Amino acid sequence: SILGIPGGVQGSLFVIAKDAAEKKGMTLKEGKGDDDDTLRKKLVYVYDTAKFPFYRAEVYHQYRDDMVWKYGAAYNALRTEQAKTGKISPTGCPEREGF
Repeated sequence: SILGIPGGVQGSLFVIAKDAAEKKGMTLKEGKGDDDDTLRKKLVYVYDTAKFPFYRAEVYHQYRDDMVWKYGAAYNALRTEQAKTGKISPTGCPEREGF
């Protein structure tokens, strides 16, 4: 899991995120890039958004099931709903059929 915030672990928002994570038994750690998987580790890598800017994924990557967990049809249907309202849109990268 990852979290991008201005300044990363040095940013003013980090303490807020850290407090919330600790209440849930999770650990926040500075992300360096190419970090190990966090699956089942209760670990979240925190990235500085100036060093690691956000890039939106292709539409077909939005609201899909995880490789391990299934989120259900209602969650998956959000892709179509969000696309129809323009809240998610093509990135210019090739899309799979249907999107």
